[in-house]
Formats: sequence, C-alpha cells, structure tokens
Amino acid sequence: MRTEHILRGLAVVSAVRYSCGVDLRWRPVLIRVAMTVEDAVQMVVLLVLRVRGRHLPMIVPFVGHGTTRRIRVGGRVVRGRPAVEVPAVGVPVAEPPTRRSRQAVLRSTLARFLTVEVPRVAVTIDAPGGAESDTTDHDGYLDAVLDVPDLVPGWHDVGLALADGTTARAQVLVVDPEARIGLVSDVDDTIIETGLSRGWAFLRAALMTEVGDRTPLPGAAALYRALVTPGRPVFYLSTSPWNLHEMLLEFIVLRRFPLGPMLLTDWGPSRSGLFRIGAQEHKLGVVRRLLAEHPLLGLVLVGDSGQADPEIYATLAREHPDRIVAIYIRRTPTATLRRVAEVDALAADVTAAGVPMLAVDDSVEIAVHAAGLGLLDPAAPAQIRADR
Repeated sequence: MRTEHILRGLAVVSAVRYSCGVDLRWRPVLIRVAMTVEDAVQMVVLLVLRVRGRHLPMIVPFVGHGTTRRIRVGGRVVRGRPAVEVPAVGVPVAEPPTRRSRQAVLRSTLARFLTVEVPRVAVTIDAPGGAESDTTDHDGYLDAVLDVPDLVPGWHDVGLALADGTTARAQVLVVDPEARIGLVSDVDDTIIETGLSRGWAFLRAALMTEVGDRTPLPGAAALYRALVTPGRPVFYLSTSPWNLHEMLLEFIVLRRFPLGPMLLTDWGPSRSGLFRIGAQEHKLGVVRRLLAEHPLLGLVLVGDSGQADPEIYATLAREHPDRIVAIYIRRTPTATLRRVAEVDALAADVTAAGVPMLAVDDSVEIAVHAAGLGLLDPAAPAQIRADR
C-alpha cells in the first residue's frame, strides 16, 4: 500500500528535526527504515488482497511522448486497485462522469493510492517498429525509452501487456520536429485551483471533490487552446503524484484543455529521498531533458507563485536564454506582499537579461503579453476575456 500521505507527514517531521540540529547523517538511515516499513506493509496488504480476491495485476498507462525517432512509454503495474469509472483518456473526448457522493469520490480517489505495486515484472511494449520488453522498477513503474522508425508527428497508440495476459493501451505524443514553440505548464494553482500551498484545502480538493467540480482558473483553457495551435506540444509538469494521473487527465479533457503528457512524481520513500523528489530537481530535470530531446523547440513556461516555479523557471532562462521564449507566473490569492515583491523583482531581472518574464493575476494578462510577442493570434485576448 502506498503510504504517501503518512510519509509526507514523516518527511515534514524529519525536516523540522533536521532544522533543529539533528545530524544529517541520520537521513540515509531514516530512508532505509521508511522503505523497509513500506515493503512490510505492502506484504500484509497483499495477503489481505489475496483473501478478498483482488490480487490480480493491472496496468495503469501514462501518456507518453517523444520524437519521430525515439519515444518514452510509461505506466505502472499494481494490484488491488479496481478499474476506475472513467479510464485513462488518450484523445480529447470524454463523457461527463455521473454524480457521486463525497464518500464515493473519496473511496475512488483513495483506491488510486491504496495499491500494491508489482516490482521487476516484464512488460511487453507493442510499439511502432516491433515489440520490445522492459521491466518495472522497485515501485512498479515502467519508464521505457524506445528507438523507433521514422514516425509521423502526432498521437500514436502503444500496447502494453504482461505475461499473464493483462493488457492496456498507452497514448504517445510524437512532437513535430518542425515545431518551434512548445508550452510547459504547472498544474496545481496554475490551470486548476487546488490550494497546494494550503494543506487541508489541497487534500479536500484532491481527495473529496468530483473531477467535474474541480475549478479551472478562469480563461486558462481558452488561453492554452490559443497557445497550443496545431503542431505545438504542451507538457503538464507537476509534483503531484502519479496516482492522480488519470484524474488530472480527465480534468484536462472535461475542461477542454489541449491534451499533452503528464510529467508527475512518485510520492514515497526512495533512495533519493524520504518523501519525494524535490520540485527543483524534478522540474529542472524534466525541462532540461525536453530541451535536449527537441533541440529546435523553444518553450513558454507557465507556473504560479505559490511554490518555487519563479525560481526554477528563472534558472532555466539563465541557462537557456535562446530556448526559453517567455515565462508567466500566476500570483496565487494567498501570496504575501513579500512574496509578490520577490517574484516581481525576479521577473524584472530575468526580463532585463533578455527573457520576457511576467507575473500576472489572470489569463487575459498572459494573452495580451503573448500576443505582443507573436505567440498567439491578436484576436485571442478578446476571446479569452469572454471565456472567463
């Protein structure tokens, strides 16, 4: 059973202990203990699942991405999770889900977390160019990078299968090599209101709110549709856990955001940390990899002021001033005056160095600025204003 929320609390406690002077040499010991405890809990849960007849594996596919010559296919193999009511969506069409009680929503959401991962199991990947095999890691994740023959840019369907006959289909976005602009967007408090910086508000939104009732930021979907014109890719980059991949994908489809890969994180102890990879390490690593994989693609970066997006994006602008086209930071409603001043000063510094960076209060401000840079149609700001 994934104990992400318990471990998050443990991570906070350990961080406080470190700040109070506890020797950092204990950190590796704490990580090993947490991993051992998690493995022991999963063994007990697996026994319970066998008794209840819910021990069969299933593949949870993730939206993949790549180039015309190389693709990245991802997913997770788990036990104990019932099939979700709305499956992973591979095309921008979905039926509205039926209404459910808060308890039903909570049970469905928790089912995404309360699973037993299947480590080191072979997965056959039926990709263009032929079938290949890869193996899941310690936490049941599949992250396969495959060389493929020249593929047509756009969406491709890839089959995933286990030896016992379990199958799934994954969607893979092949980025057009002629594309010159791509969008990288944070998720929490950037396209969807979650209150990530406000603990209980985030948990309530993530665990107890129906996807159809989740609140998109006004005008965000129309803005992204205007920015992501045919041939332009979008990547959704977040420190949310992979457990929420299907839910976030469903939100994007229902709210008519352009479809794109979800680049999330694993919550739980690992050799790299007690709770999860940090936002700086995760987001910097992903964007740097995207820049390397698509050497002609310039990126528009969108985030919020609630966490470290301004600092992360500023670092990328300094590293790749010729590749970062523009940076937009949404001011969160709970931002302090000090934080607002910090972000405004950082934006001014980055802009003076040659990369436009703007802190904004709404989608229209982004649209007006982006239109001035030639990133979207001059008529788009009026359409986005009407969509709010």
